[in-house]
Amino acid sequence: MDGERISLRLEPDDLRMLDSFLKDHPEYSNRSHLARLAIRAFIEQNGASKDIDMTTQSSKETAVTVEVPALAYMTIKDFIRAGVYNSMEDAVVECLREKFITKEVKERILRQQAESVRTIEVLDR
Repeated sequence: MDGERISLRLEPDDLRMLDSFLKDHPEYSNRSHLARLAIRAFIEQNGASKDIDMTTQSSKETAVTVEVPALAYMTIKDFIRAGVYNSMEDAVVECLREKFITKEVKERILRQQAESVRTIEVLDR
């Protein structure tokens, strides 16, 4: 991963809370991944610098730009104002997780990965 390294000290209670959250949300790969997303969401919610072009800020391969229907957009904005979501991105990602990352899908993907590993092991013999 490209980028600069920083250190962050957390109290034991905060670490327990963080690790508990990660245990229940495997879509976040580790503490650093969650911290990056949380920091970004916090800054976006609290007024990112106007000098930063938010449309070009993310050059990640997984970044997607979508046009949201007006009613959905206004509904998400209402949820953000109510504190349900921290940002538009959080709301959209949560909706995608609920739709695509079901228990059945996770199990199917894990079975496929295990099968691929077994195939590779057989070929290596």
